[in-house]
Amino acid sequence: MNEIERDGEATAALGAIPSANSGDGDLSETTETVSESASQVRPHLNDPRHILPVQTYKGTSLWRKLVALLGLGAFTVLSGLAITLVVGIIAIVAALVVQAAIS
Repeated sequence: MNEIERDGEATAALGAIPSANSGDGDLSETTETVSESASQVRPHLNDPRHILPVQTYKGTSLWRKLVALLGLGAFTVLSGLAITLVVGIIAIVAALVVQAAIS
């Protein structure tokens, strides 16, 4: 009951994919390899490694972090004021209703 069931179709192995910057000689070799292996395994057209370009991570600048922190602080203060105002109005209305019910 707790055994892991294996899927019948195996997924593609995460091997290295030749980059588009390689020479023309590499391209002809890879096309031959792909055409030979295509008869055995169906092509993976939705593989994101073929679609998306390689991007290096760039850290966020200090100014953007400061602006984000200031925006978050302003949002927090305004949200606190709004909640306090709503709770205060509800308390005043409730006090008026109770006073009208008593007298």
